[in-house]
Amino acid sequence: MGKRVRIIRDIKKAIAKKPRLKIFLEWFYLLVLVTISAFSYALAFRLFINPSLETLTNVSGRQVLFVGGGVSGLSQNFVKLFYDVFGLQTLDRNILQSILYFILNIPVFVLGWLKIGKRFTVFSIINVMLASLFISIIPHSWETAVLYDSQLTRTLYAGILAGFSAAVAFKGNVSSGGMDIIAYYFANRKSEGVGKYNVSFNVIVVTFYFILNLIHPSTTQDVITDPTITSVNVAITSFISSITYLVMTSFVIDLINVRNKKAQVQIITNHEELAQILISNFPHGATTVKGVGVYSNNEKTIIYMTVSSNEVADVVRLIQEVDEKAFVNVSDLRQVFGKFYITPIK
Repeated sequence: MGKRVRIIRDIKKAIAKKPRLKIFLEWFYLLVLVTISAFSYALAFRLFINPSLETLTNVSGRQVLFVGGGVSGLSQNFVKLFYDVFGLQTLDRNILQSILYFILNIPVFVLGWLKIGKRFTVFSIINVMLASLFISIIPHSWETAVLYDSQLTRTLYAGILAGFSAAVAFKGNVSSGGMDIIAYYFANRKSEGVGKYNVSFNVIVVTFYFILNLIHPSTTQDVITDPTITSVNVAITSFISSITYLVMTSFVIDLINVRNKKAQVQIITNHEELAQILISNFPHGATTVKGVGVYSNNEKTIIYMTVSSNEVADVVRLIQEVDEKAFVNVSDLRQVFGKFYITPIK
């Protein structure tokens, strides 16, 4: 374990001596993350959230379209309003979705630039541009590539992919745009998970789509022609599916994104300098108390330290490198009050 830690540190030190290489690797890593994030969301949207009604009819029969979250969901609402309710069908539906998705993101990009970070905003813009591109160019034949047996299955697939998309972006301290930027802003201010903010912001989006479905139901032809099914049935089914999708997305985001999650590390050690070594390598404080081992009857140093969840592995590696016999206990924390350092977003 100690040898691997030293190798990793030697590599980091070598890269740190070459600033241009370090910047190139950081930006390349972020570009890979946002590409994966954008493609994942585009797949979720085209294959599960808003595939063509013809595809839904051919693949799985009685299906209802539902609305995605955030700015993408808001653009979905406008596409439905223009395309279905007003009958303005001069542009292809997916191209119109892509254009509106990017335009509606501009105000939140301004918020990200001013209140969060410039690099954060630049890569969030790249993410949205790539997602818009992928949404418009993914071929219709891909929509039939995945078989699902129910409305619920399709909704869960969409939530998992969309949540993965947002979480991958958060992993690089960027976002997938839209409401994720607003959620990220509030989550960082309150140092909490971001998933619940997404759910709160999306209530209006889902309600708007519910009303539009009452006016013009988005469903397969066999449902429209069934006299026992009304627009109210379609709107309610779409509403429930949208809520299920948002909850699943929120769950996946909070499961993967650990930036704002905290953990308490308790270390029992014989190494008196371990606490100083820890605070020299991590931007957090620590508290030590003296104790006595019941079995050995020897004096021990007990160190309490609160760290971000994504720092736990590095903390444990350092502890084991300094004192292989140290006893380490890690506990997840729900929330921390008081001063706690979080690396600022660039």
